[in-house]
Amino acid sequence: MALVEFAPDAVRQFKKLPKLARAAIKEGIQTHLVKADPGQTSRNKFRLRRVSPYADYELRLGAWRVFYRIVPGGTVVTLLGEKRGSALIIEGEEIAL
Repeated sequence: MALVEFAPDAVRQFKKLPKLARAAIKEGIQTHLVKADPGQTSRNKFRLRRVSPYADYELRLGAWRVFYRIVPGGTVVTLLGEKRGSALIIEGEEIAL
């Protein structure tokens, strides 16, 4: 099993999410990043096409997005957001990765 850590920004974002969203994200992280190889590409888990200062990979969990980096010894979740239409909303603001 791989170790998954949350960056301070991701912890703050996680705490602000609704309870159902937190449960879905925890289950998705457990399934896709802990029990499976976080670097393996799948339909909902892939490397970002453009270089981003925030993350290298994206995990799609319904409307929710988990952005992460793979580091020696595990995975670091850097950002959590919600996809609304074509906009990515993180902490109430539209963000472009």
